[in-house]
Amino acid sequence: MRYHEWVPLDEIVRKAKMPEKDVLYRLNRLSKFEFVVRSTYGYAVSMGGYDALAINALVKKGILKAIGNKLGVGKEGDVYNVLLNDDRVAVLKFHKHGRTCFTRGKRYRDYLADKHHISWLYVSRLSAEREFNILNELYPLVKVPEPIAWNRHAIIMGKVEGEELKRIDLSEFLSREEIEELFWKIIEEVKKAYKIGYIHGDLSEFNIIYNGEDFVIIDWPQAVPTYHPEARFYLKRDIENVVRYFKKYKVEKDVDELFKYITEVKD
Repeated sequence: MRYHEWVPLDEIVRKAKMPEKDVLYRLNRLSKFEFVVRSTYGYAVSMGGYDALAINALVKKGILKAIGNKLGVGKEGDVYNVLLNDDRVAVLKFHKHGRTCFTRGKRYRDYLADKHHISWLYVSRLSAEREFNILNELYPLVKVPEPIAWNRHAIIMGKVEGEELKRIDLSEFLSREEIEELFWKIIEEVKKAYKIGYIHGDLSEFNIIYNGEDFVIIDWPQAVPTYHPEARFYLKRDIENVVRYFKKYKVEKDVDELFKYITEVKD
């Protein structure tokens, strides 16, 4: 998968060290379950097959006990409720990159920048691995989901309660002063992440989950390090998105002043 988008049959036979007829029998069985797909160029693991591999690995590691309902489908992944072996409720996120977001990502994601040929499944694996590593660096100092486990394109994270800010009318249950307080709490988390060395890169009301009392910032695979050549652009865009959202609640702030506040270095 790392080196082939489609794996030729002779390569599968060579790797499996089995007679060709036995390999074909197994491939046909997998095809019936839609775990592999076939073309004139060879065979490839389907997204469903890749899901099954990740689930199987997490079960065998003694982490995952059961999968529940789907919580949502995002730009780059599907999210499910899951039950862990210790009976904790968590979420399972499958990173699923198609050609559209891959093209978008290839322009600016460091972990893809040097890849000339790459399969979409491998892109999803790299994205999940990167998000898991970033969450491990940020948690628990920054309000992000707890990273629990990673395998292939799947991440298990702590359960996050609440709704996207986009879906909430804060004025229904918060005063203007409380809304401004929430704004500053979000800015403080952006500042903490920056101090650790990361800029979210796609921050908006769509990936801030609020439960009426507290919030969590989700979706970190596209985060860029603070030394990134375009770090200034991504940080300013994040600030602009937050300022734009809160402006409708008459919380008006200067983007440049916030940028200075977040990036200032104190001894």
